Amino acid sequence: MKRLTVYKNDVIILKDVGLAKSYFSRLKGLMFKKEMPEDSGLLIVPCNEIHTFCMKFAIDAVYLDKNDCIVFIEEAIAPGKICKLQRKAKKVLELCPNVSSKIGLAPGDKLTFEIN
Repeated sequence: MKRLTVYKNDVIILKDVGLAKSYFSRLKGLMFKKEMPEDSGLLIVPCNEIHTFCMKFAIDAVYLDKNDCIVFIEEAIAPGKICKLQRKAKKVLELCPNVSSKIGLAPGDKLTFEIN
């Protein structure tokens, strides 16, 4: 799986984000993982709706449009939930719970991704 660095305003906000682009990697996502480091995440492409079935921990979901601008953020989604479809989203960045607010993400922010 490719690894990404995520930037906001040319500042690194996450250093180790996995890229899930294949059918299987998107389907599996973070299922069955016991934990995830706070400075990492998973970018699912294409994606506009997620679930947290078979997850062992809560996550934040950051929905991005085709220009990598944040259209919606859902924080601390508990395991076993189905999240609402976000029609404008083309990608979802999954993070540890409450990390999106800790690193100052908000709707309208533009993110940049660089392959490590």
